[in-house]
Amino acid sequence: MNQYATYAALKSEMVASVGYAGRLEVPTALVRKIAEFLDAYPDDSMTTYYANSLLDQFYRKRTKERSIRLFELLSSFLKNKSPLIDLFLHRVAWRQDRFRAEQCFDAATIWSAIRDLDDGYDKANCIGQYAYLLTDEVASQAYHTILELHEPYKTRALAGIYPRMDTLRKTEILSYLLQQFASGSSAAAYRLKFMFPYMDSASRAKVVAAHLGLPDVPEGLIAYLVVRNAAYFEYDDAVRLAARARLFESDYYRNRCLLKLAAFLHDGEVEKLYEQFMLDFNTQPATSARIHNLYHFGSVLKTLDPTRVISLALEKIECLDDSASDYYEQAKYGEMMFVMPLLTEAHRERAFGIAGTIRGRYGKAVVSKLNAHFTNSKDFCDFRGAPIFY
Repeated sequence: MNQYATYAALKSEMVASVGYAGRLEVPTALVRKIAEFLDAYPDDSMTTYYANSLLDQFYRKRTKERSIRLFELLSSFLKNKSPLIDLFLHRVAWRQDRFRAEQCFDAATIWSAIRDLDDGYDKANCIGQYAYLLTDEVASQAYHTILELHEPYKTRALAGIYPRMDTLRKTEILSYLLQQFASGSSAAAYRLKFMFPYMDSASRAKVVAAHLGLPDVPEGLIAYLVVRNAAYFEYDDAVRLAARARLFESDYYRNRCLLKLAAFLHDGEVEKLYEQFMLDFNTQPATSARIHNLYHFGSVLKTLDPTRVISLALEKIECLDDSASDYYEQAKYGEMMFVMPLLTEAHRERAFGIAGTIRGRYGKAVVSKLNAHFTNSKDFCDFRGAPIFY
């Protein structure tokens, strides 16, 4: 019997046994058959899709206790426990359960499910995503397993488990990631900036020193360390980072960094930076980078009128040249979708005018979103549910 035929047979059994109301417990014998179905096709992503379909159709009215029972039953029957991640952990937010079901499941079983995944990004990501659910003992087991992974999965997984480790292991993890960073690993650089808030001051100083002291560290890596972690820098580190940022060749990175470090700059420096920026903004060709820098200045300089800032941004968006861009890479479309939550009535006419210059269905999508934005309340923006923060 092939995979779909097995699924169809299970579905018929579920209909006969529990019906479509979803209120009845799934009998143990059927849970065992679902586990056997999952084990029979371990390498096919459609297997968990079909299993999810069965549970969603026939086990909808699920309480906390019933979820735990189903989780434990399936776990006891499964040879490879990795499907539990898709069946229970990844699906919790989608189902909008009234309780955080995954916090009620056994930590050792959760780790067994993660461990049974093939080595790769999915496994490394799951370690970071569910590390907070692991007990100290289970987290220790996970640490030893991570050490056996190959790169770049090892770096990603170590960064994910970092907040759950004791001081000694945090030191070991940081030392390893700094070695990887020194060897030119972009993955290590990316993970260090996410680990930064969980470090003590001495560890943070080492990360800053590595970014400033190693040769040929790209400006972008330094900039995004600053952008993500400006609130966590010690005064001396912030001053050193600002001094380095002033030397950046990229105007975008320089402005982005210095504005994040505005509290550590000289008096009047931000205003002078803005004057130079506006000189370039008004005389140089429109680019997405300059438009976003304008938003950054508008966020930091409270003397700027928000309506005027968005109007200036729209002027430059209108000037973006998409003539050489692929149909699916139109800069105007991306910029309009980004700025849309901040548009007011003062911007309506120009916004619709720009939408009319966007090619194909992308232009129609912008018009549709603009109609929804201006028709509904000012807080309506379901496709971008949060304001833009810098």
